[in-house]
Amino acid sequence: MRLHDHFRTLHEHRQALHPAAPVFALEHGLSSSEFELLLAAVRGAVSEGLDTRSRTWWLPFVVYAAEIGYRYVGDEYWPLFAQQTPGWESSPGWSVATNRQRIKQWFKQFAADYGGAEPKGGFAANFNIIAWPITHAIMPADLQRQLAQLLFESRAVLTANLLSDPNALGACLASRTGGYSERFQIFCSNQSLLGQVAAAMLSGDDENSPYLVQSTLTRLVDDLTNERQSRTWLTRAKQSANLVRSRGFLPVNSRIGPANRAQPLTAVTNPKLLLRQEGSGWRPYLDLPNLTPLQGRQNQISQELRTLRPKIEGLRKPLPSGKLLYPGEVALSTWPRPENPIIQLERGSSVVNSLIAENCSITQGPWWVFRKHLGGLAIEVKGKFVRPGHEYFLVGQLDSKPPAVPHINKATVLAEGIHAFELIMPEVIHEAEIAKLAAAELSVVTEVSIRPVGLVPGSWDGEGAVEWLAGEPALLAVRSNRATEMCAVTVDGGHPIVLQWPADGPELIFALEDLTVGTHEVGITLLNSEVGAAGVSGSLSITIRDPHTSLDEATEGAGIRLFATPARPKLTELWDGRASLSIDGPPDTKAELLIALRDDTGNSLEKAHHSISLPFSDSAWRRLADQELQRRKLLAAYDEAESCEVSVSRSGVGFASLVCERGFHPLRWVLTKRRNGEHEARLIDRTDTNDTQVLLFPVETPLSGQRCDSGRPIAVPMSGGLLQATSGNVTASTVLPPDPNQLRQRPSNHPVIRYAGDPLFEMKQLIVGHRRWLDADVPADPFAHHQREQVLHEVTTTLVCLAAGNRWAHLERKRAPIGGRRTPDVLDKMRELVGQARMQRAAAQQIARHLWEWENSQTALSEGFARAIRIVAAASGIDDPHTAADFLLPLVTRPGSLAGWDETELDRLLSCVLHSPVLIRAARFAVLGIEELREASSQPVVGGSR
Repeated sequence: MRLHDHFRTLHEHRQALHPAAPVFALEHGLSSSEFELLLAAVRGAVSEGLDTRSRTWWLPFVVYAAEIGYRYVGDEYWPLFAQQTPGWESSPGWSVATNRQRIKQWFKQFAADYGGAEPKGGFAANFNIIAWPITHAIMPADLQRQLAQLLFESRAVLTANLLSDPNALGACLASRTGGYSERFQIFCSNQSLLGQVAAAMLSGDDENSPYLVQSTLTRLVDDLTNERQSRTWLTRAKQSANLVRSRGFLPVNSRIGPANRAQPLTAVTNPKLLLRQEGSGWRPYLDLPNLTPLQGRQNQISQELRTLRPKIEGLRKPLPSGKLLYPGEVALSTWPRPENPIIQLERGSSVVNSLIAENCSITQGPWWVFRKHLGGLAIEVKGKFVRPGHEYFLVGQLDSKPPAVPHINKATVLAEGIHAFELIMPEVIHEAEIAKLAAAELSVVTEVSIRPVGLVPGSWDGEGAVEWLAGEPALLAVRSNRATEMCAVTVDGGHPIVLQWPADGPELIFALEDLTVGTHEVGITLLNSEVGAAGVSGSLSITIRDPHTSLDEATEGAGIRLFATPARPKLTELWDGRASLSIDGPPDTKAELLIALRDDTGNSLEKAHHSISLPFSDSAWRRLADQELQRRKLLAAYDEAESCEVSVSRSGVGFASLVCERGFHPLRWVLTKRRNGEHEARLIDRTDTNDTQVLLFPVETPLSGQRCDSGRPIAVPMSGGLLQATSGNVTASTVLPPDPNQLRQRPSNHPVIRYAGDPLFEMKQLIVGHRRWLDADVPADPFAHHQREQVLHEVTTTLVCLAAGNRWAHLERKRAPIGGRRTPDVLDKMRELVGQARMQRAAAQQIARHLWEWENSQTALSEGFARAIRIVAAASGIDDPHTAADFLLPLVTRPGSLAGWDETELDRLLSCVLHSPVLIRAARFAVLGIEELREASSQPVVGGSR
């Protein structure tokens, strides 16, 4: 009964102190000898057969399961449980599945009776049973070091409000886990649990935490600080937390206490508008924000930011996928319309795009104000005010009338949809001029100025907006050219704090401390005791940015930057060609590229060095990867590897690196060799469900699945194939390696795909089938790669032939298999067969003339192909040629990449293709022509674009 009494008392105590704080089974408070007795009792009960009729029985089992979870290291929970609990998998009268469900029911009873924690987030969604004991383990041992590092790296953003609100603290910390292991990110998706553990870890040494009992907290801290670096991280983080608790909003040399502040604006992720001088005009740019702070607000935003292409209002073409994780400037071709979201994700979910729209916006028009700076740069003044003696640009939409203000001249802005005027403010401004500027909604600031002083801010527009990183002192100076006695300061509309103006001084300096991450409006009013003296006011917008290292900053050296598409790729994506890399650096500079495979402890398994030239394009990476990633040493280490680090360096220039993890998956396939040399596949199923379905797709019939038993090893067919396991929304697929002797003995054993139904339905089935093989993991086996390429090639060719007609299909079949020798003159015949009408022949001729220009640039291919088929596409029902190019080029090369398109739009475009086959013929002719050019000019792998 002691455990029942302990947890009941703990629940009542926690309810009184902090009603939202749950109880964890790890907080059992047992001594080591008492815990040994519990272990013996549970194991004895298992060996004798489980009995749940006694109310006193289930609670020791909950504590026992949580202790197993504490030692969980990311492999498989149940094998560890069975190893520690003899007889668990063979208890009389019960199946393994029943025993696992019983664990879950006991934890749910613990939650109901004692206010126990309930699993939340992505981990709970995918692992609905083991999430209970692992959640109640609070922080599994192998994640504790990462938590210490996270707390250390987040110490600058800690505030008193965060430390007193575990939910807010958890959301803040979860948004900063982008560079951590995938398993740690999954754990942190339970933000309330993360916040409670973090708040307890950061509590003072001489105070009890309301979130964890002292014995459990001491145990966690002791285990965490056994490692020197973790101990240092945690100590520094606690020091920062203690400092935060003792400070507030303090003017310099003032005894005035903290100000009451309203909730800050959520503008920290707003992009910025800039103008840059280029030739005879000024081009608008959008400075992209770092959207990683939003990751803590929505679980799926991280994946969509990584894999989907951003659409920028004012930019015709989407940016590469993952670009929002590499903040930087993009040139705008048209002026963005404020009524439209400035940033959206192409085919992104409505919830993610709504979140981005709410947190990314530009100022409203109809006029925007930019202050000119040295170096041909103009920065937007969001407050729309001007000062005497400075130069500005007024930028407005074309339908807006030019402002009727003095001192303006027509200016040239290199973008559509706007006109601009240069505004040169004189040193002295008269009242009449001020009135005209006010009528144009422009304020003139003459008597008071507010500016940052001390540490150089991260950004300062010279007028009304300044940025600091969290943890940096926000020092401000207020200057006035009139007699002043006092200065009233407000933050976010809170109660004013009155500061005494320095005697006989033109300037007052004060500090704002403990400002939370976000945007704050600071108001200044200068006061004078003279009767009838009017107060002079001013304001400043202060943005406190989260200082966590963005992916861009993490990969940036003095002169080298490494980019990946998609951002933060998985090891499997890098290995089988679904991800590509590019490296920026000084032109014609030699650098060293290192590819290192590491195990789950970070130890190096195998390395490969390569000399490259900068800049290094994604096409150069693909050529290098085809050579390097399939070498024997790397292949031998691949299956054991849990991560791959790609780094590039050059002494005196810089260093950049990228770590690609294999990832943590609910379902995972493992391939092993039998004694006779044949392969078999085994499914690791962590979903805790009984509905996992397994299909085998042989290479000979790659789109037809055969059901298999998910609980038993599966023999790999001699010619290979693909295995797909599905449980709910979770899928895991792997390509199976064939027997090399089988390929040599039966070289003509190639994939066969038949179709007989509705063409639109069949094309969609081919797209889905291609996606299945495209997304599947590929083992470190060159023959498996070969078989997958054969299938992808056959599916793509079949799709093209289905839409392009019999004569085109005949030419496609005359082409040799992948890597073989091409039949002469096939390409010329394809050009003639694109179409017979005059505009169709003209499109084919334009494609043929420009193939050499498109060979090394996907952007050039897309833009050039769009121009070539503009008239043909419009006649076929696709008015936007860029939409046609974005659809047709993937359709004839990687049709599986279209599987995520909106179904209505996909049906419309496929119907256009079936109605007008010239579209798919033109696209196929373009990509095959480029393919032959590359083969004809094939060279050894070199860095940079040719």
